[in-house]
Amino acid sequence: MVLWLLGLGVPLLLLVAWWPVPPKPSPALPNPNGYDYFVKAGEALVGPWTNQVLRAVPAQEWQTVLAANQSSLELVREGLRHRSLALVSVTYDSATRLRFIDQLGHLKRLGVLLAGEGLLAELEGNSASAVDAYIQAMRFGQESSRGGVMMERLVGIAVESIALAELRRTMLSLASEDVRRGLVGLQNLDASHDLPEVNLATEDEWIRQTTDLGQRFTLWTQPTMRKEVRETRTKFAGRVDRHQADRRSAIVEAAARSFELEKGRRPTGYADLVPTYLPAAPLDPTTGKEIAHPF
Repeated sequence: MVLWLLGLGVPLLLLVAWWPVPPKPSPALPNPNGYDYFVKAGEALVGPWTNQVLRAVPAQEWQTVLAANQSSLELVREGLRHRSLALVSVTYDSATRLRFIDQLGHLKRLGVLLAGEGLLAELEGNSASAVDAYIQAMRFGQESSRGGVMMERLVGIAVESIALAELRRTMLSLASEDVRRGLVGLQNLDASHDLPEVNLATEDEWIRQTTDLGQRFTLWTQPTMRKEVRETRTKFAGRVDRHQADRRSAIVEAAARSFELEKGRRPTGYADLVPTYLPAAPLDPTTGKEIAHPF
């Protein structure tokens, strides 16, 4: 009986694996698509690329680099005025792969330049502009990876994380109105956050269109490969959730700081912050519980 079932099951599995599946309809791209502006901005970048910590770069060097890349930054800002959807090419030859990797590097560099505008504004004593620049850099991280594959989302998170770290640092010394400015910006970003399932669905469709049926059959039936794929997807989803938890921690910090500056004392808990500073206590997506904060 078992052998009979195996004899029937294996051919059925092969039939399912090799049966042609019609491609899913591509999502309608925004018109204009902000992502197209980001790609053009990356292609227009000039000067050397540095991975230095933002604050390790002298102010004069920031002035020079930012002035040389104003055309790229204006293209980014124009792109942010439109809806964005990042979709990689369905082809997977060596030239496309290299172009895609270069494109990701350009997007990260643009995000660093946007955050650099915030740091330069800080150094010039313009705190409101600094907050706006950091929020804009974070928004660019979101929009430049919206709807993309896992690798695109991870680069977007890297950009967001760079700007978020600078914003959290500077909010400790800001006046009340600028802290509120940062709080509102962070809340808007949190509201536009995509769930990891969005990127995983794009990843699945991209794999389906860039591999043949034999490769997919091996992927589905080879235990080691199937385990690696599952673990990669789980780690990716965890990374997205941890990033959202980090942003929500910054939201609580900003709300608590705003309360302190306006009331003259530290809040004792979420009861002091809701609903004036927060609509509700933010939840940690990794635990489902309220974001922990040392009130």
